[in-house]
Amino acid sequence: METRDLMAKLDEETKDNISKILWMREFNAEEIPDEIIERLESEKNSKEGFGERMQYLLREKLKNPDSFTPNYKNVYETLIEHSKSLTPHQAYAMTFFLGMDSSKGYKSIPAKADFKIPQDDAPQWDYQLGWHFIVGSCIGENGKEYGVQFMFWQYALLPPEIAKHFGLSDIENQFIELHLAVSEAGGKHHRSKPLAIAGTTGLIDFSNNPFDYTLGKNKIKSLSEDSTFPLQIKGWGVDLDPDSGSEIEVDITLTQTKEYLLQGKDGCDPCCGGVGTLYYSVPNLRVDPDQSILRINEEEVPLKSGKFWYDHQWCNGMLPAGNPRVKVLRAANNMNKKAAGGWDWFMAQFKGDRELTMASIHSHEMLNFLNQTGTNPPGTMEAEVSGKYVDEESNSKKVKGTLRITKWIRSEKSQDPDLYSVTNVWYPQEWEFSFDEDVPEDIRNFSMIPIVSVGQSGFFANGLHYSEGAVYLKDPEGNSIGRGFAESTGYADPILNRLRLAGLPATEEMRDKLEIPEPSSLLKLISFLYILWPSNKSKLKELLSNCVDTL
Repeated sequence: METRDLMAKLDEETKDNISKILWMREFNAEEIPDEIIERLESEKNSKEGFGERMQYLLREKLKNPDSFTPNYKNVYETLIEHSKSLTPHQAYAMTFFLGMDSSKGYKSIPAKADFKIPQDDAPQWDYQLGWHFIVGSCIGENGKEYGVQFMFWQYALLPPEIAKHFGLSDIENQFIELHLAVSEAGGKHHRSKPLAIAGTTGLIDFSNNPFDYTLGKNKIKSLSEDSTFPLQIKGWGVDLDPDSGSEIEVDITLTQTKEYLLQGKDGCDPCCGGVGTLYYSVPNLRVDPDQSILRINEEEVPLKSGKFWYDHQWCNGMLPAGNPRVKVLRAANNMNKKAAGGWDWFMAQFKGDRELTMASIHSHEMLNFLNQTGTNPPGTMEAEVSGKYVDEESNSKKVKGTLRITKWIRSEKSQDPDLYSVTNVWYPQEWEFSFDEDVPEDIRNFSMIPIVSVGQSGFFANGLHYSEGAVYLKDPEGNSIGRGFAESTGYADPILNRLRLAGLPATEEMRDKLEIPEPSSLLKLISFLYILWPSNKSKLKELLSNCVDTL
C-alpha cells in the first residue's frame, strides 16, 4: 500500500497510538515494518470490520437475551444505529455500554482457583478482561526517589466463539492499553495517556518459555526460561500536559524475594457462577541495579534500589458489570441495589519485609463523596478495608481494617485534553488506616501520603478516570515506615467521556438512551418467586456459601 493511502485509511488517533506504541513521536509509515503495514491495511483492521463485528455482537445479544435480565432492546438498537463504521478505540469504548449480558460467551471463571505457576502468568485471552500490573518505588543514583506504574490492560472485544466466526485469532481479538507513569518525589507526576492498540494491527505478541509479552516496543519479559522472574519491564510514553509535557521511559529488571500471594479466597476474589476474578500477587520485588534505568526527557537515571509489586488478574463480569451464568444467581441479583461503582486499592511494603494489600469497594454510603466538583473538598470519608497481611517469611492471613480519607485534591489536568476531558472531580490525597491485632502493633495504624503534592490521576482508554501513585507510609508520630501505592477509581462519572470515545454524541439525550434499565417490578417479583422455590433456594444457598469470601 502507498504511504499516502495508509495515512488516509487510518484515523488520526489510531495513527498516534501506533506511533507511540512503536516509540515514535509522530506517525511515519516509512519506519513501520512491512509485515505490520500489511496487517494495518487488512480488512480485519478496518473501520468497517470493527463495525461489522460490533453489529453482529449486538444482534446476537438481541436474539439470545439472558433470562432474569432487563430488556436491552432500545439500548442495543441505538448502538447498532451508530456502529456501522468504528475505529478500534471506538469499538472498545462502545463495549462498556453493554448490559449485564456483556459477560456471556466468555470462558467461565471456575468455582475454585487452581493456578499453575508460572504458566498462568501468561495473558488469559479467553476471558473478558485481564491485566499485568507492576508498581513500586525506587531510588536513582542521583539520590532522587521515583514512583513507577506500568500495566498492560487487556480486553477481549468479542466472546471467543464470535471471534472465531470472524476468523480472528486470540490475539487479534484483543484490545490492550499501556499505562505508564513516573512520579518524582516532591516534584512532577509524569503520565502518558493510555496507549491503546488492537490485536489486528499485529503489534501485540506473546510467547512462553521464556515469558515475553510485547506491545509494539513495550514489553514484559522474563529473563529465565522456567520462571517468570527475573522480569524486565520496558516502556515509553509522552505526557501531553499542555503546561509541562514530558517524555518518559523505563527499563527495569525485578527479582523475586517472596512467594506468590493468592488474593481473596485462595485466589478467587470472588469466583461466583462463572463470573468474578482470579487474582494473585508477588510482593517485595527488588530492583536489579545492574539492569535498571528510567528516563525523564533527556535525563537518564540509573537505579540503585527499589521495591515493586506485581498483580495478575483476569475476570468476567467486572468491567462492564456482567451476569453470572447461573439463573438463580441472576434472579437473586435483581433483589440487590445497583452497585455504586468504583474502588480504592492499596499496597503497603513496610520495613522488615512485611506487606499489606487491601481494597475497599464503594458502597451506597459513599455516594456523597463521589462525583464531587464543588468549591470545597468533601469531608472525611470512612470505609472498611479488607485484604491480606504478609509476614517476612511469606506467611499470609486475612485482615480487616478501617480507612479514613482525610485530604482531597481536585483533578484539573489531563494527559491528552483533546481526548480525555478534565473532570474537576475531588480525589483522595491522604489515607489513614487502622487494623486490629491481626497486624503487628508497630504497623497497625499508619497513613499514606503521596510522594507528590500535585495529584497522580489519569484515564483508562474506556473513559474511566482514576488516581494511581506512589505513597510514603508514616506511623502516627510521622516516622517513615515504608512505601506503597494507592489507587482510586469511580470518583468521576465516566459516561460523557465514554460517549465521545465511542464516537457517539456526548449529550444527555444519548446518555439517557444508553442508560442500562433497572429490573422492573414485575421482573423483581418473578425473580423473588423463582428463588423461593425450594430446589432453587437450596442451590442459591450452596452457591453463595462457596463464592462469597467470609472476610
